[in-house]
Amino acid sequence: MRIAFYCKDDFNLGVAYVIAYLKSKGNEVRLFLEHNENTSVLRQLKFSPDLVCISCVTANVEWGINLAKKIRKISKVKILFGGVHPTLCPETIEREGFEVCLGDGISYFGGTFEPDNTWPDREIFLRELPPVHRAYQIFMTGFGCPFKCSYCNSQNLHRKLIRRSADGCVRELEYLKANGLKYVLFVDDIFTINRSWLIDFLRSYRENINLPFTCFGHTKFIDKEIATLLRNSSCECVWLGIQSGSEDIRKNILNRHETNEDISNACKVIKDAKLKLMIDHIFDLPGETYESLLESFRFYKTLRPDVVNCYELLYLPHAEINKFGHSEAKYEADGGRNYNKYAKSFQALPLFCNQGNSLSTG
Repeated sequence: MRIAFYCKDDFNLGVAYVIAYLKSKGNEVRLFLEHNENTSVLRQLKFSPDLVCISCVTANVEWGINLAKKIRKISKVKILFGGVHPTLCPETIEREGFEVCLGDGISYFGGTFEPDNTWPDREIFLRELPPVHRAYQIFMTGFGCPFKCSYCNSQNLHRKLIRRSADGCVRELEYLKANGLKYVLFVDDIFTINRSWLIDFLRSYRENINLPFTCFGHTKFIDKEIATLLRNSSCECVWLGIQSGSEDIRKNILNRHETNEDISNACKVIKDAKLKLMIDHIFDLPGETYESLLESFRFYKTLRPDVVNCYELLYLPHAEINKFGHSEAKYEADGGRNYNKYAKSFQALPLFCNQGNSLSTG
């Protein structure tokens, strides 16, 4: 079968796994990154696929639907949508007359997700992306998250926690290193969640890979021993999601129960280990006031972060936080009047830089 995959602009790890599986079964697969919609549709016509797959999330589902309509005008090829948004809200795709893959794409095509045995096809993306993408790559050693933050819809995907073997991860990283990898961003929801696994993995990582990396942590899963272990294993930066300096907003709006003391302790051990600290903040949270923003600013200043990533709240489908949203910002199925405007407002900007002992805008 000849299969065309469409993604929006960048590397997509989930799609890379599906493509690798499909190729292993003898299918011919072509990737079209959506830098230029009209050009990619013309390239697809020359490929003449039997199936077109479009992967999208909430923030770009409108792009995906518009693309599918363009393809439909010039071809009768079957079009299949997949990704987080189509899985959670298949009705938004099906009402346009397109089919939906619910959940795991490999399972949809008859296989089993085995990340230690079927590595994602990164090359098909790297051929379409600038050369720097080969040197700086994301990697996941585990999938899923045990927490239920109100602004996230991960729990609605019913995803069980999957942890790859340390040996399987290192073998794939060795291959990537031999092919130009220089820096790793571990994008597991919580890289440090399993202490015994982490100790085994980092021991092998130091011996066989030893490249600088950044990872996502959590205040409940970071202490002096782990921070020191990370630093001694070439970690340069730990990334924590804090989202607000207000304990009240975190607990009652975001369903995050770590205290400011918990956060302060975690950040201290990170800084004491000479690691860079990156934290996240979300603007426009329900209940946000000038006073709560000032509280956040003052609290973050005590943490001495190197970067504060700032995001505008995105009301995701079926996320618990929708019940707090104002009438226009709520997800459309929950009564929002102008949801699409807010669904596309995602942005991430470094706001504060640590310069000596003071924070300044940058």
